[in-house]
Amino acid sequence: MKTQIKKQYRTLNFERGEVNEDDRTVELSFSSELPVMRYFGNEILDHNPKSVDLSRLNNSAAVLEDHKGGQIGVVLGAKIENGRGMAKIKFSQSQRGQEIYQDVLDGIRKNVSFGYELRNLTLEEEKEGEAPTYRSTDWSPYEISIVGVPADPTVGIGRSSDEVVECEVPENFRDLTVNETILEEKEETPNKIPNYREKILTLRKISLRQQTK
Repeated sequence: MKTQIKKQYRTLNFERGEVNEDDRTVELSFSSELPVMRYFGNEILDHNPKSVDLSRLNNSAAVLEDHKGGQIGVVLGAKIENGRGMAKIKFSQSQRGQEIYQDVLDGIRKNVSFGYELRNLTLEEEKEGEAPTYRSTDWSPYEISIVGVPADPTVGIGRSSDEVVECEVPENFRDLTVNETILEEKEETPNKIPNYREKILTLRKISLRQQTK
């Protein structure tokens, strides 16, 4: 079946590779198979090259400051290598682009984040009392950001109602709606909620509250 899932963001401390200061280019890793907790459970992005659609990154995708900031560079190329997403980026000669680039060279900014869309999720593991684990074997990154503060992966950054895509999910996928809260869940099934579900629903409620401010 299909459900609507908002566009996602992930952040990690990037491993800086080759730097060409004359061309203002940096090679870095931006993604891995590290599980990230979402409101529906743990999410793993499969890094088989066949699972990742890099077409948008490889079409001169933008390098942004903190996702919603201005463009500070461009992606020259992206690939999957040794189970990681790798990219070569070029920084702009604009004032802000040069400032961020210098921060990267100086080791001040060490976090890279990327926006992506999920196109499917398959249930990989589910144990009683623990969050289920889903793997996406069809996902597409569309931008890379140099960020100062890492995103909280359970809440997300700057999500809005128009940032939604259809995603193929299992029939038993737990799809939470804006009307669900931890209080309502406790009233309906007071003794059947695992601890992880309480945490997920609480975080989800906080996230929704932040969106409507």
